[in-house]
Amino acid sequence: MGATDPSPALRLPVGLKVSIDVRRDQQPHHDARIDAHLRVKAVGVGPSDEVPAPELAVVLALDVAAERREAAAAALAAALRALPDGLTFTVLGGADASGAPTGCYPLRGGWALAGTAEKRRAAFSAGRIAPAAAGRPPTGYPVWLAAARDLFAERPLPVRHLLLITDGSSHDEADDPELPDSALQHELTRCAGRFTADVLAVGSDWDPAPLLAVVERLHGSPVDVPDRFGPAVTEAVQRLRRVRSPELPVSVTVRPAVREVTLTETAPRRQALEAVHRPDEPRRFDFPTHQWEPGTRDYLLTLHADASTDPLGVLLQLATVSIGDATAPLLVRWLPPGVAVGAGATGGGGGTLQAMNVATQMRTALDRGYLALDPLTRGEAEQQFGLAVRLANEIGAAWVLDKVREVAEILDGSRGLVRVGPTVDRGTVRRGRLHIASDHLLDLPEHATGKPVRCPDCRHLAGPRAQYCIACGRRL
Repeated sequence: MGATDPSPALRLPVGLKVSIDVRRDQQPHHDARIDAHLRVKAVGVGPSDEVPAPELAVVLALDVAAERREAAAAALAAALRALPDGLTFTVLGGADASGAPTGCYPLRGGWALAGTAEKRRAAFSAGRIAPAAAGRPPTGYPVWLAAARDLFAERPLPVRHLLLITDGSSHDEADDPELPDSALQHELTRCAGRFTADVLAVGSDWDPAPLLAVVERLHGSPVDVPDRFGPAVTEAVQRLRRVRSPELPVSVTVRPAVREVTLTETAPRRQALEAVHRPDEPRRFDFPTHQWEPGTRDYLLTLHADASTDPLGVLLQLATVSIGDATAPLLVRWLPPGVAVGAGATGGGGGTLQAMNVATQMRTALDRGYLALDPLTRGEAEQQFGLAVRLANEIGAAWVLDKVREVAEILDGSRGLVRVGPTVDRGTVRRGRLHIASDHLLDLPEHATGKPVRCPDCRHLAGPRAQYCIACGRRL
């Protein structure tokens, strides 16, 4: 599913459209920084709207304390009965004396194939789910991830997904996701590219930090669910069946003058992407992305270029961005000395970049405000919430105002004045942190696009307004 564990191709294709919005006129420096808004729109192409169930392998891992075992077993039984026929699945629950997760179903072997009789037997076996053992150290989320990784190694299907249902019983206080050498981070590195994961958080006694680390690294979604979580499992499986491609790389090919390239997804999820380099193509940066379904994704693309030897006042193609068969150019013009950026500009691009940057600052402030509430640090929370509210008013993000009102009073939104009460409900705060990580798209205007052209010499794809091929230099 990644560079280390390639997946078989899905039968369902996806249509892609790439556009780039960048401020066209830039100041030339030996280390000029160029920020661009990259938008990718995906549409389903084909006769069916769903991935066939036999293309999916799902591990359901249930991690709950003894007081929730009965309700969890009933919810799990309902979820198993609702699985689509043909789906490959397995159920883990509880841990043995050594701390290893125990298999609940199938009774023999690692995997079962969903069918009428198989789902009935699996639902009956849900009563075998063991709760987290009292009096023993917690299992730890890395152990659940390792168990799923071993299972998926036996089932190389196009879509491999873990549904971790937890009330926080497994969380080990010594396993800090902020530490790069923690057991959780080491295991996430092993799992990345091999499967994806959603976290379904039951109750409110869990710590959001490790759960958010899991879904961010494994490209899933965090959801808070009631004790009767069966419908949430069904919804998660339905979403998986809308995945048209489990992985697509965003490729950025740059001019020799470009020294550094970074790509950060800003919506629907906030995450920095890591580039994979090919030894035979040193100027190409491939950024793996996951779980492509119909919808829109926004990215911040940043380049650092040496403009000291480039010509001034002409359009230059610094990079070509491609994903699948879609491509778009990144064009800039270095200004002559003494000309200020924006002077006499007539729609030179970059119109959506400021809005995207504001949205990123807003979501960061909102997340920091919620983080300051657990434990309660009123001054810091009010400062961060105030910034989030002011920016939300600026770009019309009403959902941010609703999230702030769950834990604070907005006194003056335009000025960013917010008041947090003497007490806050920790459950509300923790659920809020999960919601902030979910997809809230900013409604940005469309970018102008055109039909790409192909170099007649080297066949490299270029953007519709490119004047020279970025690969061989031929005039187009």
